[in-house]
Amino acid sequence: MAQYVSAIFLDFDNVFSSLFKRSKEAASEFATAPDRWLGALRGMKVNEADETTHNFVVRRCYLNPSGRAPGSEYYSKFRQHFVRDGWEVIDTPPLTNQGKTSADTHIVMDVLDCVDQYPHVSEYVIMAADADYTPLVIRLRKHMKTTVVYAAATTAVAYRAACDSIIDEESIVQLLSEDEDESETANPAPLTQATPEKVRLAVDQYFAESGKGHRAHVSSLGHLLMHRFSGVQEGWLNHASLSHLLKKVCGLTVQQVDNKPMAWKPDEVADQS
Repeated sequence: MAQYVSAIFLDFDNVFSSLFKRSKEAASEFATAPDRWLGALRGMKVNEADETTHNFVVRRCYLNPSGRAPGSEYYSKFRQHFVRDGWEVIDTPPLTNQGKTSADTHIVMDVLDCVDQYPHVSEYVIMAADADYTPLVIRLRKHMKTTVVYAAATTAVAYRAACDSIIDEESIVQLLSEDEDESETANPAPLTQATPEKVRLAVDQYFAESGKGHRAHVSSLGHLLMHRFSGVQEGWLNHASLSHLLKKVCGLTVQQVDNKPMAWKPDEVADQS
């Protein structure tokens, strides 16, 4: 089995806005459940026929907190989802009246620093569909690093040709559009044995770290529990569904909000104004 020590650099504004044009639901899932798509990338194949594993020892997300795609929420609302999943989040606010940020410059500098400081990293994943990163990918190739880039339908041919492999936007949309139950079965089982008390404490900790009034996607809570507790998804501790478990064991309110199953503390209603 091929094993990579990997670093991933995400230009959040670039990828989210591209996904949002394709599917608002997929973009929301991308922003609120990064563990879901990163988990899929851990098993992605580059040019190998056999199975591969990718250990993302560096995870950096560059985000404009005051940015938003037309019709979307402000990106600052998604920041905490990445923090909770172990990402380093670098705020890149606009530097001009036209809204231009320095995310691309930060990514280039940080990638080159990573090459110098962490020689054990063998693979670099650039999550951005911007052809401006082409010289960076070429430089990485000269350092004998494996390179993978995010590619949308309009991504330049030169950018695609410079890297070893691509993460196709269509594949990401399909992954994020899968039913919750389908995606949950693909997650590896963690080690700790679940009990109602442990599950309740884990969910309470999640909401304590998220701040008052936070509303969580039910699938995000499912991923949290599956990463922490062995086999919890097999029967959800004798409950009919994950939603039922969250209601009965964790005391959460679970309702459909904009056709998405959301959960929150009943005494901490989020401000919808």
